[in-house]
Amino acid sequence: MNYLSKTNPIMWFQVILVLLSYSSAEPQLDLPPISSTQRNYGYGFSSTPASINSPGNQFDVNRNFQYSSARPVSSTQSAGIYPVSSTPYSINPDISNNGYPNLDYGNGRNPSSTSRPYDDRNRDDSIDINNDPNFRKNDPNFVRNDPNYVGANPYDFNRGVDSNNIDERLQHVNLQQVRDFLAQADDQASKECTNNVAAQWNFETDVNDATQHAALDAQQRYTLFQRGLWEAAQQIPRGGLRDYATFRQLRLLSIIGPAALPPDQLDRYNRIINDMLAVYNTAEVCAYNEPFKCGLHLQPELQFIMSHSRDWDELQHIWTEWRRNTGRRVRDLYEQLVDLTNQAARLNNFTDASAYWMFPYETNNMRQEVDEVWEQIKPLYELLHAYVRRRLRESYGPERISRSAPIPAHILGDMWGQSWSGIVPFTLPYPGKTLVDVTPEMAQQGYTPLTIFQLAEEFFVSMNMSAMPHDFWALSALQQPTDRHIHCQPSAWDFCNKHDYRIKMCTHVDMKDLVTAHHEMAHIEYFLAYRNLPKVFRDGANPGFHEAIGETIALSVSSPRHLQTLGLVQRSVDDTAHDINYLFTQAMDKLAFLPFALVMDKWRWDVFTGDVRKEQYNCHWWRLREQYQGIKPPVLRSELDFDPGSKYHIPANIPYIRYFVSTVLQFQIYRALCERTGQFIVGDPTRPLHKCDIYRNPEAGRILTRIMERGSSAPWSQILQETIGEGRLNGEALRDYFRPLEDWLRSENLRTGEYLGWSYDGDYCKFSIETAGLQVYGGFYNAAHRHFDVTSFVIILLTSMLITTRFNLRWR
Repeated sequence: MNYLSKTNPIMWFQVILVLLSYSSAEPQLDLPPISSTQRNYGYGFSSTPASINSPGNQFDVNRNFQYSSARPVSSTQSAGIYPVSSTPYSINPDISNNGYPNLDYGNGRNPSSTSRPYDDRNRDDSIDINNDPNFRKNDPNFVRNDPNYVGANPYDFNRGVDSNNIDERLQHVNLQQVRDFLAQADDQASKECTNNVAAQWNFETDVNDATQHAALDAQQRYTLFQRGLWEAAQQIPRGGLRDYATFRQLRLLSIIGPAALPPDQLDRYNRIINDMLAVYNTAEVCAYNEPFKCGLHLQPELQFIMSHSRDWDELQHIWTEWRRNTGRRVRDLYEQLVDLTNQAARLNNFTDASAYWMFPYETNNMRQEVDEVWEQIKPLYELLHAYVRRRLRESYGPERISRSAPIPAHILGDMWGQSWSGIVPFTLPYPGKTLVDVTPEMAQQGYTPLTIFQLAEEFFVSMNMSAMPHDFWALSALQQPTDRHIHCQPSAWDFCNKHDYRIKMCTHVDMKDLVTAHHEMAHIEYFLAYRNLPKVFRDGANPGFHEAIGETIALSVSSPRHLQTLGLVQRSVDDTAHDINYLFTQAMDKLAFLPFALVMDKWRWDVFTGDVRKEQYNCHWWRLREQYQGIKPPVLRSELDFDPGSKYHIPANIPYIRYFVSTVLQFQIYRALCERTGQFIVGDPTRPLHKCDIYRNPEAGRILTRIMERGSSAPWSQILQETIGEGRLNGEALRDYFRPLEDWLRSENLRTGEYLGWSYDGDYCKFSIETAGLQVYGGFYNAAHRHFDVTSFVIILLTSMLITTRFNLRWR
């Protein structure tokens, strides 16, 4: 009784404080109420993410045979295995694959398709990677004494064997044995890959339980085979090998990624990724000001709102709710994933996962190289950023957008602020000059999906490159079927047997798919070019090369000049206003994307190395986004949030720097092709880079073929140096492409007195969760209105009544 009497006033004081906390604060700006409508889902898990069958899903098969049309797809995929590339490449960063209506296409055959002869006239099958001097470089840039470098071989490949030296004779004998092993492994790996790819194709072109289970079984068999091959390759000493191609094959086979984990930890690794992707793929949001209209998914509803709405509060609501229902819910799981990913890297003889992820680039200073490239591009980005910020300020008002502060992330036309294409319609430099869209003309001329792909094939044949093999036309799925479910994300497939290559795409007759068809067929051309190499070399020279080649073709195909050549543009679009609008549209996608791509992996590199502690994850994310992108969150964030996890590639554990690399590379390759063909001359305003069209130019085809036929048989820097004369990433080509736009932006920003760059105007993230309900406006954090929670008030009231009753009984 004495104890109760002593604590009773304090307890009542606490109850009063809680009650007062639910009274209305003095708000200056109102934060929309946050609703939570997430349902619980139960999933069974296997060793691959294909065990999740949920809306918005695409199932990863840990493959290096599929390349898709979206830059970083937001569909479900696993982390994959390096150096075997595991995820489709894409041009649209976030086209998620929702469950489309099931439509059948009769085993992918198009009854009206006409098979064209397989044109192999431009292939050089005589290349012998063991005897070709291009594969036996021993210059400092080619052979390094770095144990993590693929080309690391301390021996001079040109030195002959001393017949009087017994050790050298034994090494020579062992070299032949190793070659025999690799030949046998290559043959078996190709067969296993073919069986696996066939199962994955059957699933993605006919989605049902039976094909899903078959795909899972095939993937498990292939993973077991890869691990067995890895274990065998680990037993072969590489130090005495004097043959570069043999050494390189063994080095690549010795890296298997997460599959190196012990079985129980590998299962845990996959389960964690599957758990996070289940959250991501099933996340729902309630509509703004309509609390009972829930069930809005990322695709198509939320992305449509983010790109079309101009309502500040609605965009803020969607932005905040998506992160509450995705990233915040996977933070604990991601912390576990970091530990497992680092452990897998160490089992592959890397210091941590950041070193493992950078291994395919074969560069000791990859971080420094991408930073240097960004410094080249940053002045152009700052000009675009200043112009866009001014146009947004005119729309939303100076009280919401400062002339010198970072731009709030939720008003850039995209859920992540990575592509600004969604706000092009009201930021266009010359709104009176419409953008070129040939969709109506395509319909007028009777284009069909087959016509589009035949036109794409003719583009490559015109450059003396290969026509598509017979099986391509017979087996590809180029239209959406009508009686079964197909995953519609465009993708190009290599069946690992040197003759079966296909494209899967639910083609629409519009300009977007016209460009995408050319992009996908560029992947097929890449497959054809390196098909005679050992399987371990049948991949892009680095993870960004495949995408860079596809986008190089897209730059030419989408140019107004090429569309005029095809007869799809009837009017003249050769004037300054059309040029600036066209380049602006390209910049809002490609240029705006670059700092986001950089931040995605800079953040993870810091996480993997331990430079950022777990309790700093979210705030470090926003420090990087402010530093590189010049954007800030619309509401103050805290370490209760996990905003990186709201982007698909973070929970999927998919490296992202490849998209930065591919974007820079595409302009380097494009500039080289245009210079060699005389269509671009530096400093000549009559021959600007953006008007170049490599169509019908055999010299451009010859250079592309030389790049592609090497696959990954040599370091990418060497391949690039030997083909276009540049051995490293260079942002100047991108600057050359956008030069007219850069000059226009500089003049326009001077005219309006814009502030270039951005000034840090306050903290955007706090460790303490108590500060998380504040709005961010120009660095001033105004208390948000605390909405009266009736349920909580009733609970507290009942609790206080119960306490009162108990106290009264005790006092009696």
